[in-house]
Amino acid sequence: MSSSGNTNRLAKKIRNQTSLRLSTASRLARQANIYLGSFVADAADLHQRRLEAHMAHVLASSFKDRQLNGALLGVREARPDGESLDLALESDMADEVLRELLPRFDHIYGGIRGVPGLRIRGNEDRVVLHDARGPAQVTVTRSDRGRMRLPSAREDEVLLWKRSPDDLSRDERQEAEEWADSEGSANLRVRDLLMSRILRCPRLVNRTAKPHGYANCYTHHSGDLVIEWCCGDTVETLCANLLAHGIADGLPRENAFELLSPHSAHLGDRTVILNRHGSCLYGNKAWDVVDYIKKGYDS
Repeated sequence: MSSSGNTNRLAKKIRNQTSLRLSTASRLARQANIYLGSFVADAADLHQRRLEAHMAHVLASSFKDRQLNGALLGVREARPDGESLDLALESDMADEVLRELLPRFDHIYGGIRGVPGLRIRGNEDRVVLHDARGPAQVTVTRSDRGRMRLPSAREDEVLLWKRSPDDLSRDERQEAEEWADSEGSANLRVRDLLMSRILRCPRLVNRTAKPHGYANCYTHHSGDLVIEWCCGDTVETLCANLLAHGIADGLPRENAFELLSPHSAHLGDRTVILNRHGSCLYGNKAWDVVDYIKKGYDS
């Protein structure tokens, strides 16, 4: 933070938007290294937030610990563009991001992978991923401004985005309805808002993957997203920066943020779960893991 005054204002903001005591909020505020007043520019439209949240959820469960160059969800930069969103993708992961997002029926898996109803417009330099049911869309480009390669079908896959370019298949429609079903998540508004914000602040969440070039992310169900790491920011430092950036703005105060221990925290009543191991998991072997991940992308 730039001054003690900013630190004090951030501490009060954290105290007011969470159930933390002022002493704990002050401790977190001292660890933030961005100016108070930075905020996530939220999409105002419910359907846009829901699409972005679903994309973040799919990418987290798809990439797990297969990131390259510290891009946790394959995203380098996020730029709001009116009601839509522009994402600059990590170049080495860009083609795989497209593959994971576009819906396909996987016969071995026995269901749909990707975001149901997601379709494409644009060209190889700038791909528009849009919801076939409405105006919600996200534009993706490579961070090196190179061309993107649309995925081809692998064995036992049916590319639903290619087979039904203007409508949803029956399986997609059912999957989309389940994502929008309030019975699958305690609070859909909180889920969509938080996961959309995670997608919109990659420079903050990528801090978890920076030390080794990768971290670990996954989901348990449609209502959560988990980020785990071992080196770099502590949980408190990461949370301080997220809170300073506005990650908990507008959430129900009693469930906005819970600091369980020095190694674990919850945002939005377990919507986003942050875990940091107490010691390094890789040591000198981290670069061997990076080489192994790169070979996986090359194959």
